[in-house]
Amino acid sequence: MNSAMSRVGMRLREGLDRVLLQTRIVLALSEAEFVLRSEKGSFGVWGVLFEPFALMMTLLALRILVRLKSTDLLNPVIWLACGIAMLYMFRKIGIKALTGVSKKQKLFFYRRIRPLDTLLASALIEARIHGSILVFVFFGVSFWNWTFQIDDPAMILIDFMLTVSLGLGVGVCALVVGHRLPIVKTLTKFGINRVLLWTSGIFYATYTLPGPMRPYVTWNPLLHSVELLRHSLNTAYPIPGISLQYLMVCSFLSCGFGLLFYFLNEALLLSDD
Repeated sequence: MNSAMSRVGMRLREGLDRVLLQTRIVLALSEAEFVLRSEKGSFGVWGVLFEPFALMMTLLALRILVRLKSTDLLNPVIWLACGIAMLYMFRKIGIKALTGVSKKQKLFFYRRIRPLDTLLASALIEARIHGSILVFVFFGVSFWNWTFQIDDPAMILIDFMLTVSLGLGVGVCALVVGHRLPIVKTLTKFGINRVLLWTSGIFYATYTLPGPMRPYVTWNPLLHSVELLRHSLNTAYPIPGISLQYLMVCSFLSCGFGLLFYFLNEALLLSDD
């Protein structure tokens, strides 16, 4: 009995050691890629944050010019930042998953580094970048207005993590299936870059849409992510047709299928040219 328990304990320790080792590998890859991005830009670390900021300011200017209808329950800068940060993070994670493996083939010479490690490292970088942008925008607006409000911080964290998982899962699914059917990669890029832009709630609040129109956009789990983030800042912000459960199901399914497809086709990704 004692020997059996000892063997189980040893296996658990070995498994934990492997998990910790892979975690350190992912963190190291993430730091290396972040440093590489910073060195390539003209403004270092701040240059990495400039692209999402520039897009956010452009869309904010567009919103002011055309006077798009939104809500008075949130500051318009914070309202727009929620949509831009979540969409742009999802887009970058998904597209990185589609194209990132072939660009890192030389790293797979080391047996401990797998394609999934590089995808997780890229997702971690995008999460750090866009999470930092949200924090900077929120605190900047709060200091400007001398008001500070976060009604549900736990929801913010859950929503953010589910969005990262959703982007990674969708990207890995499209990556693996796209090796068999290349048209899938093209369609996924088109969907992420075009369709999601207009169905993710960047330019409108869901409750301002007529009831019959909502089903045409609420199929998009990213819309649920954006609206839940706004609702978590101010729980008075109405979110008809928006569900955390729907976002969780989409995120878990995309990650589940992505991991299943990945482990069944890892050798194919390693031989990607």
